[in-house]
Amino acid sequence: MFTKKKKLKLDDQDLVGKDELDVSFADEEDNQLEITHVDRYEIIKPIGTGGMGTVYKAIDRSRDKYVAIKVLDRRYDLEKKRRRRDHLGREILVAAGLDHEAIVRYHKEIIEQEDRNGNMRRCLLMEYVDGFDLRQHIENQDLSLAEMKYVMAKLCSGIDFLHQHGVVHRDIKPGNFMLTRDHKQVKIFDFGLSKSTANWRTRWMKEGGGTRAYMPPEQLSNKYAKLDQRSDIFSFGLTMYELFAGRHPCDGNGAKAIQKQILSSKYRIEPPSKYNIDVTPEIDRAVLKCLRRKPKARYQSITELLMDLSRSSHSRI
Repeated sequence: MFTKKKKLKLDDQDLVGKDELDVSFADEEDNQLEITHVDRYEIIKPIGTGGMGTVYKAIDRSRDKYVAIKVLDRRYDLEKKRRRRDHLGREILVAAGLDHEAIVRYHKEIIEQEDRNGNMRRCLLMEYVDGFDLRQHIENQDLSLAEMKYVMAKLCSGIDFLHQHGVVHRDIKPGNFMLTRDHKQVKIFDFGLSKSTANWRTRWMKEGGGTRAYMPPEQLSNKYAKLDQRSDIFSFGLTMYELFAGRHPCDGNGAKAIQKQILSSKYRIEPPSKYNIDVTPEIDRAVLKCLRRKPKARYQSITELLMDLSRSSHSRI
């Protein structure tokens, strides 16, 4: 059973793509879509928006096939500094070659399409996932403990696959994980900040960017710190904490206050079971180990974490 939680604004920069997301678009006062189609796909509706652009649900009517399409914000083409970062190009370089059931599939090319104002827009085609991101499930507290453990196990498998292939996600948070409506599939997406040792272009890209409320201490103390899989493990620990406890482990008012608490050794993170009495001691220990401030003290791999989560019940997850 959950105790009453305090709602926090966690400064998500790049919330992307959950179906029927209630979003508003201030510059679309006439309710017209900024873009009507991309290649053969007809735009149906926006399903998410964030710092880098808008994600739409679209359909190829000749094949009755749905896709999700990320349309990059025009500022990333108009402003030289943003253009150099090329988040859309990075996302394709990192994610298009990954093949795992827990990772959203990406089209391997960027499509340029004219919008209704005559501007050329860069677009990225992705697998459409009919469901909601974990942020909504955390807010609604509508998953059982068994379902939470199932979701975490699936995500562990996907993140471990990334790490085994030299990819550090660098923006792990509830908003970047999707759970299908039937609760059978979990998907990882948004690789716009990811780095891969397998690709020389992403290997030498600057490390800046992310969502402060989910950054590891080593990144918060140095925005250009070299991050590895242990950094993802810390961010995943924050996500696990929120899912099991129904709230972020830090109670600061806003991202800057949360950042100070993550960095401060004086701030004690309470076990998730304090807020959800169904959480077992084994889960408490696993989550808190992910959240140790020194990378060497955390799990050194997601595989280790999955093994400990599996021991948290008599049945394997």
